[in-house]
Amino acid sequence: MLILTLTAVFLYFRISQHVIKVYDSALYDKANALISLTELDEEGLEFDFSEDGVMSEFELGEHAHYYQLWELGRDLLIKSPSLMDSDLPLTGIALGKHHFADLTLPDGRAGRLIEINFMPRVEMDDEEEIVVIPEPKPISLVYARERKKLDDTLFAIGVTIFSIVVIVLLATALLVWHLVGRGLLPLSTLARQVSEIDESSLSARLRQPGNQSLEITPIVDQLNHLLQRLQSAFEREKRFSSNVAHELRTPLSELRSLSEVAQMMPDDRQQLIKFFKDVGDISNQMEKVVITMLELARSDAGLLQSDPEEINLSDICDSVWQMAINDYGFGKKLVKHIPECLIISTDREKFSMILSNIFVNAISYSPEEAEIELSVEIQSENLVIKVKNRATDLRPEDIVHMKDRFWRKNKSQGETSHSGLGLTLVYALARILKLDISLDLDNQSIFMITISGVPLVVE
Repeated sequence: MLILTLTAVFLYFRISQHVIKVYDSALYDKANALISLTELDEEGLEFDFSEDGVMSEFELGEHAHYYQLWELGRDLLIKSPSLMDSDLPLTGIALGKHHFADLTLPDGRAGRLIEINFMPRVEMDDEEEIVVIPEPKPISLVYARERKKLDDTLFAIGVTIFSIVVIVLLATALLVWHLVGRGLLPLSTLARQVSEIDESSLSARLRQPGNQSLEITPIVDQLNHLLQRLQSAFEREKRFSSNVAHELRTPLSELRSLSEVAQMMPDDRQQLIKFFKDVGDISNQMEKVVITMLELARSDAGLLQSDPEEINLSDICDSVWQMAINDYGFGKKLVKHIPECLIISTDREKFSMILSNIFVNAISYSPEEAEIELSVEIQSENLVIKVKNRATDLRPEDIVHMKDRFWRKNKSQGETSHSGLGLTLVYALARILKLDISLDLDNQSIFMITISGVPLVVE
């Protein structure tokens, strides 16, 4: 808008200059006509334009023109009848020069004048007799006329340019309004669709009718991806809440049944001892479920951080294995193929939890008196740890679900010693420690868990 305004002002200025120049050229031509009718002969100065009927525009009237002449810039020679007792202004300029100026005419109209300083033309007769002609002297001529037509023309030009600017601005504003409205229509449609989505309609997807603009398409795609992630997160939380309710409902029902049985036999000491033991086992299982759930929640929220330290791999494997055997009381044997000198750099607590869940899994789901094999491979500056055990009841299709929350192979058989969260926690902790976990089952029912990327301390 500022550029358009400046352009309009510049255009008006240039056109006005040209119009004034044309008007002044007409003044100059008229003044030269008066000069051409001024001559000097033996009788003195003669002004042919002053004769009656020659130039009627200088007579007194509504649209009169004016002239006035001085000799040597001071002695009045002649002036137009239209001036009556008034005089035109004389500034005094050099011989052969001229200039233009604005003035107020004697009748009050706005006018414009030209002042010229010239030498009169000398008139010589063709007769042979000697004629004495007075010495010519510089004459100053001031010619003036009204400038109403000039002002009207300039006003018309200004109004025209201003009107064009206003029209252009209005047209531009309408065009911008139309284009912006049309351009924002996809955003308005998108905003309306987003406002209609709540927690119960996360399955809805945003769409753009017709041809999508290149600017809106990435936004729509990213919002749809966000909705998809939110839907997955809500569904996961719903399943999680449902599974938690189911997992805790069974032990709570068992606790209630035990309390009812204990109330029926308050004097049976053996039953009471067994009752308290069962209560302790069930409470311990519930505690493990809750602790694991809290760890998973902290992992999902990004609250768990790694605090690495140098650890002897063989020692920590022995320590974790012993705790797993003591907790579950199975007569399984760990066969290690680990050099005693291997030092790794990782978070002791989180790595111990990973090993503990893997060992408990191997102990719980391998046959009686089975051997659990633990081996390592050195790859550059990292270790690959493999835990193998025989698992006769696993199938290849089970591998896909083993890391799902609350998944258990024997869930339908009333198995309650495991919550189904062990491998889920293993994967969550491995992400924090930047380790890779893979599960595999060969044709001989040998189940293997591989931990890759364990940092090795090289001395």
